[in-house]
Amino acid sequence: MAAALLIVSGQARAETWIASHQFPPGDLRDDAMRSIARDMEPQGLTIRLYAASSLLRPGDQWGALIGGNIDMVFMPSDYLLDRFPQLAVLSLPTMVRTRAQAERIAASPAMRELKRQIEAAGVVILADSWIPGAFASRHRCVQTPADAKGLRARTIGRFMSEFWAGAGAVPVPVATSDSLGTLVSNDLIDIANTSAATLLSLRMERKFACLVVPGDAGALWYLYEPIMVSKRRYDALDESRRLALHAAAAGAEAALSTSLSLLERRLAGNFIAAGVEVVRLDAGTLDAWHKLARRTAWKSFRDHVPGGGDIIDKIYAVE
Repeated sequence: MAAALLIVSGQARAETWIASHQFPPGDLRDDAMRSIARDMEPQGLTIRLYAASSLLRPGDQWGALIGGNIDMVFMPSDYLLDRFPQLAVLSLPTMVRTRAQAERIAASPAMRELKRQIEAAGVVILADSWIPGAFASRHRCVQTPADAKGLRARTIGRFMSEFWAGAGAVPVPVATSDSLGTLVSNDLIDIANTSAATLLSLRMERKFACLVVPGDAGALWYLYEPIMVSKRRYDALDESRRLALHAAAAGAEAALSTSLSLLERRLAGNFIAAGVEVVRLDAGTLDAWHKLARRTAWKSFRDHVPGGGDIIDKIYAVE
């Protein structure tokens, strides 16, 4: 019986990991997790994947990971703001505007320090993803800050709430995006403010009147979403499996990056096909949002997060 648990190469014992995320099958982030699982199966590591919050609610995944109840997650860093408020700098409106800038930030000393804070809790960050933000509105196009006045906007975290409130909108704080469909269907929000990937997976184009997507000047914000594993389980792997895991994660990250390069085009195409107006942010409009962000979300981050001013300056300096 014990022999059945061994693989031939190196006589390493077969293992099973539990992985969880909130994204539905077909979402490009679900594809990335499944790619890693496929690549690790020949190494004797079975990754049992629970997608679409089928095992845990999104807000419970971090506690389960560091508590040893699951082994791997793919989650937005914004879900960790209660524990690591400094991470909010990455999703401050207009802080990260392009994918190229996000990649440079990922390689910066400031980002390495933010990652160290996360990993000190007992995890290993295997792969990065940077997802552009987008938003769809139900009654009219929200192209400029003035257009948001009086509308209910879904927000996550204090700083995004203050940003939309500064535009005259009514913030509706909802910590995770898995309930976005319910909010839209029950007329609880007017602006579905989330990542472009989540809007693509939502498949509710006909519920909206207008979609705002990044333009040539960039996106209104980006979301940092890492793939993380338990450090305890990672450290228990032999060297060959660690190398294989990193190779699998690098491959998944590269494929995800390629998919993301087409994301905005796919999203816009779906909304256009549904007869919904699609607006791309131009430089002048993005500048208006940037000015709003600096006097609302950025100011609040500087005032309320320890070392917030220094963090903003270091991240923003990466062009």
